[in-house]
Amino acid sequence: MTELLLKLFVKDYKNVESTEVRKQYGLLGSFFGLITNFIVFAAKIVIGAMLGLYSIIADSVNNLSDFGNNFLTIFGYKIYAKKADDEHPFGHQRMEYVISLVISCVVIALGVVMVYQGILDTIQFIKSMQQTGHPIIDDTFTYTSYIVTLCILSAAIFTKVMQGLVYRNLGKRINSLPMIAMFQDSRNDVIATSLVVVGVVVTWFTGYSVDCFFTIAVGILVIISGIGIMKDAINVLLGEKPDEELVKKLVALVSSHKDVYGMHDLTMHCYGSVIFAVLHLEVDAKTDVMVSHELCDTVEREAKAKLNINLTVHMDPILVNDPDTDKYKKAVEEALATYKEHISMHDFRILSAPSYVNIIFDLVLPTNLDNGLGRKQVRDEILKHTNNRYGKPTYLVIHYDDYITDFLQGTTAEKKDG
Repeated sequence: MTELLLKLFVKDYKNVESTEVRKQYGLLGSFFGLITNFIVFAAKIVIGAMLGLYSIIADSVNNLSDFGNNFLTIFGYKIYAKKADDEHPFGHQRMEYVISLVISCVVIALGVVMVYQGILDTIQFIKSMQQTGHPIIDDTFTYTSYIVTLCILSAAIFTKVMQGLVYRNLGKRINSLPMIAMFQDSRNDVIATSLVVVGVVVTWFTGYSVDCFFTIAVGILVIISGIGIMKDAINVLLGEKPDEELVKKLVALVSSHKDVYGMHDLTMHCYGSVIFAVLHLEVDAKTDVMVSHELCDTVEREAKAKLNINLTVHMDPILVNDPDTDKYKKAVEEALATYKEHISMHDFRILSAPSYVNIIFDLVLPTNLDNGLGRKQVRDEILKHTNNRYGKPTYLVIHYDDYITDFLQGTTAEKKDG
């Protein structure tokens, strides 16, 4: 169904890297939800009002909020596609996360209202039990109304399942947080409406109104869903660790160039689908600087063309196949190998004087070693393997990088560099 909708309404729908195409995906999902949510809301509110069942009314209002959220996402995707301007030089694509945050607040507020109404009805349920010895008797149901109600709710569940599948498929294709959030909301609507169906069946067979319990259950489910959507949106706005698969693809792309001897200090941040990154590349210091510079430019162009990453490369020249550098580097690696934790090292070089040697490098220590005592232990271990080993005292100049923001941890680049 999703494929058919895309072919009918989105031109060049396979070009998901295009901002305009992503906008059309978002608008398609939002308008589809707008229509289906209104139909479901109208059907539920009518039957709920006729039977006086608050669980159905609450569920219908939930669909009405979804209808409103669709308007929000339409507005958001309109702004999302706006080009960069003086006040927003990186574009407006983070608007989709702001919209997700707004949606989550609406969903949570709705859930609170549902729980409140359910609590009021539960109080009446308890009073009835105390006064009469049994729950409130519901005599509004007839066989016809029972069948009509089940048919309407079953149709609503089917519609919500189809809606959720469309949201999920569209969201996966363009990696859209608002679309995934709407899929989660649709999935929870299916569960909520299914609970309402259970309540209707119980009421029909027992004659007792137990609607209050299902209203509370639906409300709690809605609140949990809203909190999950809010958490996802906040995490992105605060700045999440980049996707591991994307980092691995970048590492593979850079490693494919034989003149790259190592890479480190990768930082990355996103503005919607626009990704900015900085990466340090190690190149042979003996190679002409213009040749190395062209290599860095080539890597930047390939990252943009193949991965849609706006990459800035910092060039780090290192001595390759230098006997003195290699023997001291091997000694330091031997010292680091004594630890069970993997310690990443890069930017290794030496400054050799007649009476001493300065060993200069960067280290990325795991969190349990990245403290005063841990750093001293690592330093002492390195000195034990290097000092006077080749006839000269050694002095260490170590720069410690942050383990948490080292996005190359666990990749092939880390192993190559360390």
